[in-house]
Amino acid sequence: MIPRISGGSDPAGQARKMARRGDWRGLWWQILSSPLPQAVAAAAHLKLRKWAPPSDADARLAAVLTGIDTKEAARLGADLFQRTTVRLPTTMGFANPAGFCVRHPVVALDTTGRDPHTSRVVTADRTGVRNTLYEGPAQHWSLCALDSETVIARREFDSGGYRGDTEIVEYTPGREAVLASGGGLLDAVVEPTATGWVVGTKLLGVALALADGEQEQLDLREYGLRRADLFAVDATGTRIAFADDSRLLVTDSRLQPLYDLVTESVRHGEFNAITFTGDSIVTAGRDKGLYRWQIIGGRLRGLYSGWDSTPRTIFRLNPVAAWNLLVAEGGNVNYHYDMATLQRTDSPEFLVPTGPDNKDDDLRGSRAIGRFASAPYGRLAVYEGGLATPTRGPDSFYTTVVQDLEHPLNILVKPLLSLTPADADRVRPHLDPSLGPAAPYPLTPTERALLEAAIEACEWAPQVTGR
Repeated sequence: MIPRISGGSDPAGQARKMARRGDWRGLWWQILSSPLPQAVAAAAHLKLRKWAPPSDADARLAAVLTGIDTKEAARLGADLFQRTTVRLPTTMGFANPAGFCVRHPVVALDTTGRDPHTSRVVTADRTGVRNTLYEGPAQHWSLCALDSETVIARREFDSGGYRGDTEIVEYTPGREAVLASGGGLLDAVVEPTATGWVVGTKLLGVALALADGEQEQLDLREYGLRRADLFAVDATGTRIAFADDSRLLVTDSRLQPLYDLVTESVRHGEFNAITFTGDSIVTAGRDKGLYRWQIIGGRLRGLYSGWDSTPRTIFRLNPVAAWNLLVAEGGNVNYHYDMATLQRTDSPEFLVPTGPDNKDDDLRGSRAIGRFASAPYGRLAVYEGGLATPTRGPDSFYTTVVQDLEHPLNILVKPLLSLTPADADRVRPHLDPSLGPAAPYPLTPTERALLEAAIEACEWAPQVTGR
């Protein structure tokens, strides 16, 4: 197994030092652990006459990297965030919800209204705000988008949820419809699915769904779960995983049970957060740590315990498949993990660094004071506050930024070791010259050149030995 080598805060300087020491093995490991723009800069220090590539795949990958202009690669690496994001003319605040969509690259946001006593529900995509569906005094606690013109939300008025006026409402242009109401919906969570949407209640332990226009209901207490608000929807929108205490239950989008598991104990303690990463379920516990689960042979099985991998309790898990990254939020601190191994890893350069260089919980260093949100099925990510480097500063701290995770340039965020032929397949259509002006993502000659190099790297990266 090739270890991940962090370049720290100065990867170019670290590469230069390794080259001076003749540590070609360590330098090559650092190159393989870096995204392509940073890998190109580090590869410029390889002395091909002194370094003996351990395999033909290593040699071919090195040839790809050393054939790229380092200045052009560095310039594009610095511009990646700006090229894949849009800054909204409004802010959602740190506590307000963001809800993604299974079928479309759309996000629903609860943003500030015209005055401090009003809120505004909008939908946004990679171009910016699409629709304003609500503006008024309601306070929203959970959102999901079905498309750019339909949002499902849980709302209250004047913090009155304890009085029984919690509502599940559907917003469409010029219209709102209350779908359910009552005190039992306090702290309920809504999520989209491939067939509609689902709401999980905390107080009642019941999940409700609208699937292809039909109402469905499941009492999770029959399966030993006391709550239904801790759940996640997978990337296809067809599976839902519920968690409570030491129990897991997986259903389809119609709430038909598929798999369930009762564990005697999990080292991370009682379930506190849950998400999907590809075909796996990842959970976090109140006693810190992560755990991976997967359906094997018709049964839900525990595969890996990273019980000592989180310095504090994690409250939210935000997977970003486009970067092979799991962003775990523990209070105002974000920790970053490789989705495949659950090992701590570097974050993209445009995120405030909280990676392997600072594995302890010392908050005196630079930390992610802001908000990051994504979903297994989402095609967008959302930033709020001083999380993304370009938005830091007194004038733009309270800013909401939407990032397009389908943009082909996202391949330049992934470490070389995580590149696969599937990544190349996603990027290759965007380089089709027949698209011309109709291409959804206009690319500069430099961007096209680096993407072509990335496609070639996808062929060799899975085969390298690195030794």
